[in-house]
Amino acid sequence: MKDKIEGCLVAGAAGDALGYTVEFTGSYAAIQAQYGPEGITKYDIDYPRMAGSARHTEALISDDTQMTLYTIEALLEVERSDAPLLPMITQAYLAWMGGQMGRNVTISYTSHLATIEALNQRRAPGQTCLTALLSIHAGEKPYNTSKGCGGVMRVAPIGIYGASHGWSLEDTARMAGDVAEITHLHPLSSYSSAALAVIVQLALQEEGEIDADRFKEIVAHAVEVVGRVYGDFDNRMSQFRRTVANAVQLAGAPRSDSEIIERQLGGGWVAEETLAIAIFSVLRHIDDLGASLICAVNHGGDSDSTGAVAGNIHGAILGYSAIPERFTASLQFHDLLLTMAHRMCPGS
Repeated sequence: MKDKIEGCLVAGAAGDALGYTVEFTGSYAAIQAQYGPEGITKYDIDYPRMAGSARHTEALISDDTQMTLYTIEALLEVERSDAPLLPMITQAYLAWMGGQMGRNVTISYTSHLATIEALNQRRAPGQTCLTALLSIHAGEKPYNTSKGCGGVMRVAPIGIYGASHGWSLEDTARMAGDVAEITHLHPLSSYSSAALAVIVQLALQEEGEIDADRFKEIVAHAVEVVGRVYGDFDNRMSQFRRTVANAVQLAGAPRSDSEIIERQLGGGWVAEETLAIAIFSVLRHIDDLGASLICAVNHGGDSDSTGAVAGNIHGAILGYSAIPERFTASLQFHDLLLTMAHRMCPGS
């Protein structure tokens, strides 16, 4: 399981970093105009992310991987202290918010991540995440109806934790949904986050090869679990099921990756679209992790989040050893991600 846990976290960060450069490009055509007919296929390390920003020497991760790392830190702190999980993750996110906003936030544990200056640089943080956490910091309950992808992008570690601790799939689904609901209160965010965590857990626990047919079964199983946990009584659950089923079906369509994503799967700005694009990309390129990352980011939407979630899933399927070297070399926080992965492994 160790190689798969490493793969889940590092490939997620690789998809995030690959997509971060083109997140606000606007369309696949615009990406092609800058990077050529195949779009972006490798890190553009020399390209400043924002106007006026300094050039850098690494492929920068965004808020997606930042919050994923803070999720892991909270899970590890629960292991050490036996504290309740959800409040601990909330505190971790408050520490992340403090770094983004330049605020002093006092939490119950000493956050190592909060001391790493480069990890707490602003990387286009989601406004829903910041607003909700500011409310929590002020002692107020967040109120929104957001189904933005800020929940689903950070919950893969819940699937890892569930796999390493023998949780039931229902427990994993509920916890991942609850973690997303710290900031995003729309049911479709909860359903998508729950499904991602269950997919990750199932992939990690699978002992045999996961081919396209087996991955379809895993996705279908995850959707069934989400339905059992949340109930299947309203049109939002039906919409979630249709969105996932559409992604699976379209993976066999003859058109190009980008055409299918942009015309039929959406931009990934909302949770169910992020999950759908990730599932499509992984299924479309089930034996080639690098190709699925490229597929997941080459569109005019939230490329870093769709790349991150695709990487989480495909890394959990194929493992760290399947990540092409061009996506591990020069990846910001590569070694930290591996360290955190090792600490998440069973028996560590």
